[in-house]
Amino acid sequence: MSLEDILNMAKNQNQSEGNGDQPAGNAVQPTGTVTIISSSEGFFTKGMESRIHELDLKTQFATMEEKSKDLLRIREKTGIYVLYLQDDLEQKVLNDVHDILNIDSKKVIIIGESEEYNEIKKIIQPIQIHKWFDRPLDMDQFLDCIRAFYEGDGDVEEDKKILIVDDDPTYVRLISRWLTDDYEVSMVTSGMQAISWLAKNTCDLIMLDYEMPVLSGAKVLEMLRSDPSTKTIPVVFLTGKNDVETVKEVLDLKPMDYILKTIDKASLQGKIKKYFANMKND
Repeated sequence: MSLEDILNMAKNQNQSEGNGDQPAGNAVQPTGTVTIISSSEGFFTKGMESRIHELDLKTQFATMEEKSKDLLRIREKTGIYVLYLQDDLEQKVLNDVHDILNIDSKKVIIIGESEEYNEIKKIIQPIQIHKWFDRPLDMDQFLDCIRAFYEGDGDVEEDKKILIVDDDPTYVRLISRWLTDDYEVSMVTSGMQAISWLAKNTCDLIMLDYEMPVLSGAKVLEMLRSDPSTKTIPVVFLTGKNDVETVKEVLDLKPMDYILKTIDKASLQGKIKKYFANMKND
């Protein structure tokens, strides 16, 4: 039986139970084994397993080319996956991980090089990623994340999710790099892409370009507010203009705030941090 056969069987089972393709954002029960996936079980992954055992949790290891018959057994026991990237990214492996997460409504902690993150997000949805850790790994932070997942520690929150919508890909990538260390950032380059993305995913904040072709930021905001599933998501407008007329037009739409595109990295990070702090206190 091939991996594709197993994935298809699982999809059919979900559909027969009325679940369909259940989004990976659903709540995950904090039970099961920590499954570590990597190209090989080396010194570091064995050390990682040993430290996880100190939390009184079980682990299991799976190579990126696990036999299909073993993969089903591994999936049944898994509470959360840890994907440790040692070699070049293999799209097929990432596709398989995406499918398994989607079918089982599980999440993954990914450990890799920082420049790999945006490439991975093209395949594995940010909502499926519980946490990203850069290599070299801070083991204490990693263990705190694992502990919080299984204990349901209310003092440790998952990263907030931000959707950036702007028709300038260069600007989108720049803002994403500034925020990725602290938040789960997704990017789209048109209003229609934003509407499509939000039909399948959710986020805690939308950073929306005010001036876009075809579907303007104002029109996107109107559409979001007319949909019960998106009307409460806070929206911050991005604008390159600071003249009185433009600012008045933006504020008349009553977004949570507006940000000039000339903002520097530290100021932007401070604003975003303040937004979430205020939302938590409301």
